[in-house]
Amino acid sequence: MTVPRVLAVLVLFGAMACGGGGTSLVPYDADGFGADDFDAPDLPVAVDVSPEADLPEAADQSEAPDSADDSDAPDPADTPSDPGPEVVVPVDTCTAPAAAALANAGVPDGYCAWTWASGLSAPRGMVVAANGDLLVVERSGSRVTALFDDDLDGVSAPGERVVLATAQGLNHGVAIRDGFLYASSDTTVYRWPYATGDRRDLGAAGIVVHGLPGGGHDTRTLAFDGQGRLIVNVGSGSNVDTNPLRSQIRRFTLTDLPAGGLDAAVGEVLASGLRNEVGLAFDGAGRLWGVENGRDNLSRADLGGDIHQQNPAEEVNLFGDPGRFYGYPYCFSEFALPQGIGGGPGTQWADPGFVEDGTHTDAWCRDTARVVAPMLALPAHNAPLGIVFYDGDSFPADVRGDAFVSMHGSWNASPATGYRVVRLFFEGGTRPVRFEPFLAYQGPGETGAGWPHRPVDVRVGPTGILLVSSDASGAILAVGHHGP
Repeated sequence: MTVPRVLAVLVLFGAMACGGGGTSLVPYDADGFGADDFDAPDLPVAVDVSPEADLPEAADQSEAPDSADDSDAPDPADTPSDPGPEVVVPVDTCTAPAAAALANAGVPDGYCAWTWASGLSAPRGMVVAANGDLLVVERSGSRVTALFDDDLDGVSAPGERVVLATAQGLNHGVAIRDGFLYASSDTTVYRWPYATGDRRDLGAAGIVVHGLPGGGHDTRTLAFDGQGRLIVNVGSGSNVDTNPLRSQIRRFTLTDLPAGGLDAAVGEVLASGLRNEVGLAFDGAGRLWGVENGRDNLSRADLGGDIHQQNPAEEVNLFGDPGRFYGYPYCFSEFALPQGIGGGPGTQWADPGFVEDGTHTDAWCRDTARVVAPMLALPAHNAPLGIVFYDGDSFPADVRGDAFVSMHGSWNASPATGYRVVRLFFEGGTRPVRFEPFLAYQGPGETGAGWPHRPVDVRVGPTGILLVSSDASGAILAVGHHGP
């Protein structure tokens, strides 16, 4: 019989770092923004884009079992009483060497941050193998490298890594499915036979998908749904394309894969109108979520002229029915417009390049039959590149089901913004309602000489720690928790 265990779930923000000596996160206003983050009127963080509408159901992952015959049901008298859900008490995962503590890192009280691996060549996308190995795409080396911590000292040393696979142009996407390792360049998805725990050269690559549009936003994120279909994101070819035909997420069925792979054109359009939906993740209910990078240099005379500092919003999107349109390039999402003009975060507006074309008005963009609005608006130019739903046992119980998003950081904002990981708080496990910084630079500002990191991807490690790739610093960062 399982004995329920008790876990304190109150998380307060304060000073801490792995090995001691950290600094606290910036103070927060009641609306969830950093008090010094924005020079804008107070705005709610949560954006309920269609409160009257039901959320999309989980993707069809498998056929439901037949209902049990009543005669086969156990007698209630023979059924033990339900002890209730087991509450897992997190273990202390802040056990890395003090020398690995992450300088100038701010994390919530009770957490710690350290450098889990260093000396990598622009690490980008990551996937955790079933044995706990972390497989990372090193963009500068066009390779996939396995990192591990065999001596259990809390870090992956230079001697604890092996190059698994190489192919021309590998730059971001990576996944594991059904005995294969997958990785992508801007035009091609490759795969190699892979068994859990392999730490060797996997040999020559096979081609899975070819003919993806190259250049522009050139990362091709890879994911698999519950039915084993391959999902591939393609971002825009420019800041603002003339149409949405390139900026799509496509889905491929890989049964009976032909020699030479599938042409990209045969992929089903899962979603379109997504400028650069780099981060993709399934939640515990099997629903696909993504985070999108908005356009740069936004200006519209009737909305205040140059509004690019705080607009458009970066987006958190939920994908339901296949083939829906999400706005780009005809529409953009507001984050913060001047008082008296804006409609609030997530409000849809016609892009200035199309607003006078006779079709794409603000009203057109707000028609939910045409355009799917984001589930949550994030600050402009933060460049979210990774998302993961927390399902580990290291963090407090209230974190389970929430998501973490890695923000690569801006070039089109002054002062610079992003360069951090944020936590998305989900209401009842169904929709995100607000966000807060989780791993951030302790300023002033959001980046600086003491913070060389630009988060790219984020994953939950085998012990429940959070792992974050940083291409700028060539490191894998880690966040753990001190336990009860």
